[in-house]
Amino acid sequence: MTKRFAGAVLVLGALLAGCSADELTIPNYNNPTPESVAADPAAVQYAVNGVLGQNRSTYTSYVVDVGIFGREGYNYYPTDARFVSHYLIQSPLDPAGFAVPSWATRYRNLRNLFNLEQSIEASTTLTAAQKSGALGFIGTMYALELHYVIAQVHDAGAPVEVTADPREVMPFVSRDSVYNYIIGRLNESYAQLGQGGASFPFQLHEGFSSFGDFDTPAGFAEFNRALAARVEAWRASLRNPACGANGTTCYTNALTALSNSFLDPAGDLDAGVYHIFSADNGDAENRFNAAVDPDLLAHPTLATDAPLKAGGARDDRYTSKIRTLPSPRSQTGGIPTPIGFDMYASNTSPVPMIRNEELILLRAEARYFTGNQPGALADINLIRTTSGGLAARGAFASEADFITELLLQRRYSLMWEGHRWVDVRRFGRLATLARDITSGANTHVIHVQQPIPQAECLFRAPLSAELQCPNVQSVAIPNP
Repeated sequence: MTKRFAGAVLVLGALLAGCSADELTIPNYNNPTPESVAADPAAVQYAVNGVLGQNRSTYTSYVVDVGIFGREGYNYYPTDARFVSHYLIQSPLDPAGFAVPSWATRYRNLRNLFNLEQSIEASTTLTAAQKSGALGFIGTMYALELHYVIAQVHDAGAPVEVTADPREVMPFVSRDSVYNYIIGRLNESYAQLGQGGASFPFQLHEGFSSFGDFDTPAGFAEFNRALAARVEAWRASLRNPACGANGTTCYTNALTALSNSFLDPAGDLDAGVYHIFSADNGDAENRFNAAVDPDLLAHPTLATDAPLKAGGARDDRYTSKIRTLPSPRSQTGGIPTPIGFDMYASNTSPVPMIRNEELILLRAEARYFTGNQPGALADINLIRTTSGGLAARGAFASEADFITELLLQRRYSLMWEGHRWVDVRRFGRLATLARDITSGANTHVIHVQQPIPQAECLFRAPLSAELQCPNVQSVAIPNP
């Protein structure tokens, strides 16, 4: 299957629908119905391609946004300093400004997924198994989009549902409710994938097959369980009421999900599901490749905080992912950095959505908080020795010691994959992030979340109170 993605998914699919010369009624190709898409396998394929392409289109901005807020990196774009002034200095963040999440694009993709779901359900040609597998794919991707949304806006919560009427405005629900909805959707989709037969009624791109077998309902179900484990751990550490005392219920759920995922402590740590890129006309290149975007640079604390091996050399993850610049780079309001990322060899290198290495660290976290400290230590040491080239460590002295170690390993194992800011926030350690400039007009702040875009709130302002934006926008932790 080609690596290129279709753009205007339903319209392109509808345009491919066949018609005979004796048909007097010409369909409206600009407004395809679920029934017309369902009747055309090519249209369904284009819709799936479009959903995956849209999800990929927001991934780079997500990683850059949360990476800057989490002090993993900078975007020192030479002619636009807003990646410094709006991300690191401005407080509160302007909901009409530069540092808002990819809100509209994500909700547009939720609409795409809803429309695709309606088409699948309307199909008279798909078997029951094919429908079930397709619906499991749709629900999993829907949950994935929402988990990015709530990671960025956090305490503000978010709308979670899309209805048949595109003009209907759905209410915001709380952060905890968003997480609960995501888990519910993932669990429902997992059950559907279990009834999905041997194959999907469409093809998934190579990112689902090059690093594992995730392009069938059974394989995709392992991806679903990996995402469920991530979200269960996130909501457990945030003390979601659904997780019980100390998050134990959700951590137990995470362990169950991991047992049905692709976690393999003896396997390739890079096994997983990936976004793909190409240099084809109309497709997208991997912007994380230094030649494509040389302005995405690494935070200098990645060098100063890197764990050291027995001989004094830095951790293997640091040396394999970081490059030294010919000379330090800076920007107005920022600080010089002598390092950049060196994680992707070419402009078409794939980028992970979730990998085996993350699953092992998720298991370490869930094991520790469900009372299995030896198991947690074994997982941590597996990552330390295999991925970092470090010596194994001894037993954890305390819960705080474990969290410190976990965050250190996640920081270097999952570098520039969109985790650092979320991790320190969910464990109450935002204050440990670097404040590069601590006085004067360019004082840097640590943000807790991104704001809901102003356009969303202005649209909701004349509506009933329960449909308006919550009175929670952008906040920062106080400067010491």
